[in-house]
Amino acid sequence: MFQTDKTRFKFKTYKSDAAPFFFFIDIFPLDLKIFDNPHLLALAKHIRTNPVMPIPMRVDRVFNGDGSIIIRPNSPVSFPLNESILAIINPIPFIQLGIENLLFFTEIRSQQRLLRSLKEQKAKEWWENTRYLYGNLYQLEEDFSAFLKAYIYTIIKAEINEEDITGAAIEYCEIVNNICEEKMLKNKIFVEKKDIQETVKLYRVKTTKRRKKLNVAKQIEYHPELIDIEIFNFSEKGFPRKENFKNNSHRSYDSSIMKYIPLLLYDDLQECMLQNLTILEKNEIELLNPSFLLENNVIMLLSSEKLENNNLNRFNWLSDLSEVNTEGILNSITQIIFPKNNAI
Repeated sequence: MFQTDKTRFKFKTYKSDAAPFFFFIDIFPLDLKIFDNPHLLALAKHIRTNPVMPIPMRVDRVFNGDGSIIIRPNSPVSFPLNESILAIINPIPFIQLGIENLLFFTEIRSQQRLLRSLKEQKAKEWWENTRYLYGNLYQLEEDFSAFLKAYIYTIIKAEINEEDITGAAIEYCEIVNNICEEKMLKNKIFVEKKDIQETVKLYRVKTTKRRKKLNVAKQIEYHPELIDIEIFNFSEKGFPRKENFKNNSHRSYDSSIMKYIPLLLYDDLQECMLQNLTILEKNEIELLNPSFLLENNVIMLLSSEKLENNNLNRFNWLSDLSEVNTEGILNSITQIIFPKNNAI
């Protein structure tokens, strides 16, 4: 898997790009038909039933060892299933599955596009550069929390109550699609940087004129806007406690301004949901079993009667994520690509 040559071939990235990403929960297994290479097929099989998908899939940052921003909800992501049960996302197992998919896809796409493998050192550099970064992304934090809550409210609730999972999956995709569509139609996103708050546009609308034979036709173009993010790097002083974010004392740390295109996140996720709805209509592919997330403590069920607000602190997203085991994921990739070496 890991090459030692000093070739300069790599994915093109931009220094000003903050590359924020998060994860959504997909409902269908990975399509193995698109992988004809035996090594790539073996990699794809390993993550076929892992539903926690990074969006956008920034394999370029991982391959190059450049840090990216994980969108971090500022409070635990939970939803009551009934009067006695609360379902909540367990951050570390959730992120662990998401990072697994991201590293495996990096290996797959780098072999497809660059004809080379992910270097272990670059992957480790990416994770060390990433896990200490915090981006001031309140709007995205709120929206991605809503996407996860939608999965709990529909599919997990249906699983627990032994209801129609397909109907729940349709409702889930429709909720996420509607949130994305509403956001893009309103063409507004909240931004906070250097103690300044403002609402900016996701895209610019431009009307152009194009000549078609003897006629001049007007055409509307949509141009995504580059939006500023305030970035905090906590690698030297350590990740602040959750309380520091509540009282904004984390702002005493130095920060920098980078850019991203928020429209891409909503557009990519909406496209995925619309594709899922089309597949659901045809009813040709079996849904991923949501019990996988329950059995692996990615989503936990808590008794509302015994639960106190303080007990939710262990589901905090604001940490250095030291418990995420990237080395184990990288070893799995090596074992799949070089199975003969394991027998030695």
